[in-house]
Amino acid sequence: MSENSNFNISLGAVIREHRKQKGLTQAQLADMVGLSTRHIGKLEDGTYMPKLCTYMNISKVLEFDIEEVQTLNKYAPREGEAKILSLLKEMNTEELKLSYKVLKALVKGNGERYA
Repeated sequence: MSENSNFNISLGAVIREHRKQKGLTQAQLADMVGLSTRHIGKLEDGTYMPKLCTYMNISKVLEFDIEEVQTLNKYAPREGEAKILSLLKEMNTEELKLSYKVLKALVKGNGERYA
């Protein structure tokens, strides 16, 4: 997977996370920034990379900056990791502890126990 794809996926995860935190639907965000709902969906799943002016509009509405995307991209070099990190951010302490135990067991046993 290319570095650009990683960035697109990371950016999509940040957009989705901030949109949900603001309680907005994809349609509401699309109206606010002058895009189609489909376009917002493609941005969130990492299919499209927004133009700079589109990125600026979205980041202004959702109140995030490029540093957040770069940080997530740095720690999510493979497909799917950005999505996992986004889910982890939403978990409470007990859910994080359980997730850690499950992941640790999967890595240790190559997932054979849960197949």
